[in-house]
Amino acid sequence: MYRTLPVVTPKVFQSYSSQVAFETLSEDAIEARDLWSFLDTVTSRGVIGVSASYRSNCQLSAIAFSSPRRALVVHFTGDALPRGSNYRERNRVVQGRNLLEEQILCNTDYQKYAFRMDRIAIALYLDLALRIDRAVDMLSVSPSDRRSPWALMDALGGEEILHQWNVKELFFSDECRPVSDSDLVQQAWAACEAALLPHMAAPFHTVGRIRTVAIPDEHMAVLAKISRDGELLDSLKPLTMKNDVMPDIAVNMDNLTLTCSRYLTRIRNSAQQYLQIETRRGAQVFGHAIHVEGRQAQIEFLGSLRGDAVESVTTFGKAHLTSAEAYRENVVLAILQGDSTLLSHPFVKAIWFPKHLIWWSPSKHPEFKIPIRCANLKVNSSQGRAIEKILSASDADRVVLIQGPPGTGKTTVITAAVTSIISFPAARSRTVWIAAQSNVAVKNIAEKFAKINFYDFALLVSKEFHFDWCVSTCPENCPAQHMP
Repeated sequence: MYRTLPVVTPKVFQSYSSQVAFETLSEDAIEARDLWSFLDTVTSRGVIGVSASYRSNCQLSAIAFSSPRRALVVHFTGDALPRGSNYRERNRVVQGRNLLEEQILCNTDYQKYAFRMDRIAIALYLDLALRIDRAVDMLSVSPSDRRSPWALMDALGGEEILHQWNVKELFFSDECRPVSDSDLVQQAWAACEAALLPHMAAPFHTVGRIRTVAIPDEHMAVLAKISRDGELLDSLKPLTMKNDVMPDIAVNMDNLTLTCSRYLTRIRNSAQQYLQIETRRGAQVFGHAIHVEGRQAQIEFLGSLRGDAVESVTTFGKAHLTSAEAYRENVVLAILQGDSTLLSHPFVKAIWFPKHLIWWSPSKHPEFKIPIRCANLKVNSSQGRAIEKILSASDADRVVLIQGPPGTGKTTVITAAVTSIISFPAARSRTVWIAAQSNVAVKNIAEKFAKINFYDFALLVSKEFHFDWCVSTCPENCPAQHMP
């Protein structure tokens, strides 16, 4: 029986558009003929555009595949396999997923293009136990921040050929609003069309293909864990934040300059965020930060404050990824593309694959037993054992995990270990690096050193943290430096 399919007309490119008919299926209703019907519309170059939507818990909700004139949307259940279902229901889900993997995902006759293929590949593996082959992460062609509109427009062929407002509406809409099937189809269609642009052939050719079919399960499990944990943490970031600002605000005609009083609620220079400024009389204007340096932020706004004093400033929109978050995302992508051997590094293997045979490079330094020397610190027996492990030259102690709730002296252990190494004559030529998950944590360790009058170190923090917050709160002799 002939079915009339819904149609959408994407308005992404300035020079052309086309109607795209699409079919929506549940994963337990996939049949081979549905996939064949779609694949018959794929061009001879074998290009398929792909997009995906996710639930609030970051699990894969739906995936769309598109050719230039036809699309297919598949919706998934929330679990790896439906729980509590009978055998027939489970069998239909397994059969549908296997067909999807065999006919599209791992079919090497087709190249799959998506703007965030790394996330899709991870979600397919983690949520559905599915692999993918010949997959292209389109954002890899751009030097810009992967989460920015500029990177997306680079991947779409360049902003000069696009309806920029429509692109931003389609890909950067309200994060609280679920992605509709229509939007999902348009995103997949845009990926397909961009991949077929003649001037984009060379850039996409240089991008390493994602082939999770060739990555061992234990490696995929690690990548999935790292990636999903990062996504969950990112999803917890507030979409609205009241900025704590100092009362001395300088207001000009269409901009104002203010000073933030707290680092955690500081104003950021982000294209994905906008600011709401409210006066004491209740007037509201909207704007965005055009320059941020340390605590100070210059904001350009539309409208008039009518000479009234500013009562509050509120940021709307999620903050950019931090440098560490962006680096983690890029490392996972590089491994998926086969451009990184990080998972074979002995330190990584010691943490993630402790049962593997690990070969450590011989130390270039003579192996001495370093005694514990921390005259200005009180160390208990448990802390002493932890310090001895850190100071040990044994391969078995190359990676040491020290666990303890707040207040149990972990920072004391770090301080004592470092001072013991530095004070031992045979080890003075060594360099000790101390890394932490945040700027504040690094500063806390520096303050611990300062309390025992130890200043033979350099404190490296992010530039924005170093400016004002770090310098103003560190001890006078603290040698603080910033990283770009």
